[in-house]
Amino acid sequence: MRRLILDNPQTVIQELERIGVDRDAYPLFVNKAQSTILKFDDLSCAQANVLKQIALICGADVAIPKTAYRGNARRKMPAILFANLREIEKMKQRMEEQPWISPLSQQLDVMLQDKTEPHLRLGNKNISFTRTFIMGVINVTPDSFYSGSRYSTEDTVLQIACSMEEYGADFIDIGAESSRPGSDAVSVRDEVRRLKAILPSVAKKVNIPISIDTQKAAVAKFAIDHGATIVNDISGLRSDKKMMSIVARRKVAVVLMHIKGTPKTMQIKPHYADLMAEMHEYFAKRMDCALQNGVDEERIVIDPGLGFGKRLEDNYEIIKRLKELTIFRRPILVGHSRK
Repeated sequence: MRRLILDNPQTVIQELERIGVDRDAYPLFVNKAQSTILKFDDLSCAQANVLKQIALICGADVAIPKTAYRGNARRKMPAILFANLREIEKMKQRMEEQPWISPLSQQLDVMLQDKTEPHLRLGNKNISFTRTFIMGVINVTPDSFYSGSRYSTEDTVLQIACSMEEYGADFIDIGAESSRPGSDAVSVRDEVRRLKAILPSVAKKVNIPISIDTQKAAVAKFAIDHGATIVNDISGLRSDKKMMSIVARRKVAVVLMHIKGTPKTMQIKPHYADLMAEMHEYFAKRMDCALQNGVDEERIVIDPGLGFGKRLEDNYEIIKRLKELTIFRRPILVGHSRK
């Protein structure tokens, strides 16, 4: 299940069209769009119909595909629930009375849980995200996204890092391999060589947490040994099989980013049938994999990956619907600058 943030009639209609709702019903659901909106995926025909019946009894409503009324028992289908929290609570109670549909009530529980702001565990400290935090970016590469963030000498990097901290940066992210569209990977040796020249000095000079932007476990290990407390992996811990164990064993925070393809190929005609659904599924799987391999949930950050396998309109849609990702109850990192 994922939460939809549809803040205008047109986006509501787009979602209704996507699942095949009868057009005559559009005005009804547009008027209900001020409610909490939840989307269920992969329901059976029976579940979809019973969910709608329970919702109506409780004063809410559910939009289901026209095909749901034909009783195709084998086909899985989505459904969109329009309800306020009181109606969701009533629905949950009724669903718990029917064991065969009770798993859906467990999903509704997510919406009734405590809404406190997420926190991030860094070492023995907890950082509560009660405001927007700022991350400064330093690229010790010759070919990153933005030429103004490329630095190479120790003195320059130290000056920039100290300036970032002075002007209010909460974190500093350091990368030694470009991930711009079309870029080629560099070797572990080259990446570590670039970091050796600046990372130890920066870690001694600044008091804010340092993030290492890398997909390589060996590079992450070097960076952690020299002061980094966050691993920012654009592959979502998929590129290097050893990265997961490094993050789990060293108990550092990790940024799981969404990317389609690799930096070399990601901007070659990227396409999404349902961008937010794909992103939701991706984060659910990557978080589950991380947890299963010993990564602490409170050390996870998610990043929708603006500019990474995304068209311009995809980037705008992500920003517009960013709140949908709060269902994971993890801090969200958005790298929108210079894109």
